[in-house]
Amino acid sequence: MITRWKIFLLMIMIGKNGKSKNADNSVILLIDSDFDLSKIKTIKKDFHCDKIISFDYDSHKNLHLENTKHETSDEFITQEETNEIQNHLYTFSKWYVEKSLQKFFMVEGLNIGQLLQEQFIDYMIKFLKKFFEFKKIYEKFPDALFVSSGILYEISTIFSSNIQQIDIDKAANYDFVHDKVRIDLNLGKNRINFSISSSKYKKIKHFSEKFTQSLFEPKITSNSHNVLLVELSTEIYQKLLEESRNHNINLIQFGIRRPAIWNMNTFKIIKNTKCGIITPGSLINSKLKIKIQEQKNLITKQISDLYQQDEILSKYFSYEGYSFWLAIKPIIQKLFEKRTEHIARDIQTIKALFQKITIDTAIISSEIGITEQIVINESKKYGVKLALLQHGIYYDTKEAKETNLSKGFYPIKSDKFLIWGKVSENDLKNIDIIEPTKLKIIGHPKYDSWKPTSIHKDSSCVLLALTGPEHMLIQGHQISNIIKFENYVEQICKIVTAMKKKLIIKIHPSFHVFDFTEMIKKISADIEVISAGSIMELINSCDVMIATNYTTAILESYLLQKPVICLPIIDYNLGIPTLFDFNSDMNIPIEKFQVTLEKLMRDNNFKNQIIRKQNQFVENYLANHGSSSKKLIEYIKTM
Repeated sequence: MITRWKIFLLMIMIGKNGKSKNADNSVILLIDSDFDLSKIKTIKKDFHCDKIISFDYDSHKNLHLENTKHETSDEFITQEETNEIQNHLYTFSKWYVEKSLQKFFMVEGLNIGQLLQEQFIDYMIKFLKKFFEFKKIYEKFPDALFVSSGILYEISTIFSSNIQQIDIDKAANYDFVHDKVRIDLNLGKNRINFSISSSKYKKIKHFSEKFTQSLFEPKITSNSHNVLLVELSTEIYQKLLEESRNHNINLIQFGIRRPAIWNMNTFKIIKNTKCGIITPGSLINSKLKIKIQEQKNLITKQISDLYQQDEILSKYFSYEGYSFWLAIKPIIQKLFEKRTEHIARDIQTIKALFQKITIDTAIISSEIGITEQIVINESKKYGVKLALLQHGIYYDTKEAKETNLSKGFYPIKSDKFLIWGKVSENDLKNIDIIEPTKLKIIGHPKYDSWKPTSIHKDSSCVLLALTGPEHMLIQGHQISNIIKFENYVEQICKIVTAMKKKLIIKIHPSFHVFDFTEMIKKISADIEVISAGSIMELINSCDVMIATNYTTAILESYLLQKPVICLPIIDYNLGIPTLFDFNSDMNIPIEKFQVTLEKLMRDNNFKNQIIRKQNQFVENYLANHGSSSKKLIEYIKTM
């Protein structure tokens, strides 16, 4: 609430005409999505605001809907400065390797800061955006009175003493990555999705796994090769699991984030293979619970000691003499508070796993996940071979090196990197941090069963694979880019529906995708929006696939011999990946979309030409199509 005494104090700072006595005569209200817009009229009146600046898309959108004149923080920074923010993010996200701080993070040979790097980046990217943008605003209006609340107030105090805090009823609430879990369900022909808290999800997962563990206990023998599959999807790697029946090899599913069985289909897959399952719950007993508590206490003590290093941390988290450590400290504390018990449990559970069974090889799909990092650590202790599977397509450009590192894509600690084909091999050999001997072309087991099918359709269909702005990159949080993205989607919808073509929109299964469903339904109620289920059936049933971002769905459409129109909306300063570069005719701006789509629909020669070109690309990009599962198992046995 805005109290009378605060208003009185403010009146002392402003003249009789209601304007600030500062040099540029301005009072600037700073708002973000935590701001309660229901109070904006009162605040504008009481504080005599000359200017309102919005710092994120949600607040901008709500201001726009209320017809409230405002500016956006994006307007105050250049593209070059945006790229600079991203570079600083990578620097700050490696705080856990700072020599003077490292000892506070080390537990059981693991760096706790590194375990939480992904979640740290997710928060920091939004904070740094606001920090750098306010810095530029302050430089432009150094004498202005800044009125703000929450984190924007904390940031403004770093630069200016001419500030006024607003007391608001709405408390800021920050959800970290993995605080929620998305659930996708197929109910007959209907697909639904919803989210639940990670704590509720783990309780449900633990209950269901009591049943699966008893049915699918791994059959460990002395003469078999035991392979641990870490956090790998049963459905995605179905062909790999099935192929194992033909070899003297034991595949063992283990997942803390992802259960091996979560629906009838995954149950059937596991049942029809000789794959075993080890659940986290089966490893926890009374003795391990004591160790978990001891581990938790140790981590809590070390992190508590870390918080006492304000002088070092203030110096590390600073830019041009402006320190922001005290602004981010409460959130960092909250992150560690939320994750300490989980980390302690995961460490002790995975240690128990390696003590229980002999593992010859561990397969992971990323080096950044908490489960994966702990498995890597234990594998090194026990001499277990580590194989990193290329999980999806990536930006195979020199500009994307730091981004790929932050996503755990490169085999920094893994013994081998099992990649898809020659294109990836040629790219990775040019990266100085990767030993070429680590690379092995395998293909991808997921696509062994992916073949084009002839599906009867009553009418032609266009599929839009909607992948939203990238949340791990600063450009994906810029208001202007999100507006641009929204406008692109609107134009695509209007063009396709005007052509009397059925439009199906497949939303990417991620929490970070913006929900444009309401806007889409306003354009046409006939547009089908799907957020759950496999994309393969949808691709097979369409005539043309449209991609709004760099996504694996592009390659998947190539595999199913469907022409793809790429409409890259946001420039992430990551260069042009091979997947875009090879077919520039179909990597186009929105202005050429309608003409290109119409040509694909009416000109079979053009369509077939595009498909032939795509097929040639697939041959180079994806090796062993149809037999990669067999190749992978045969290679694993030789490691």
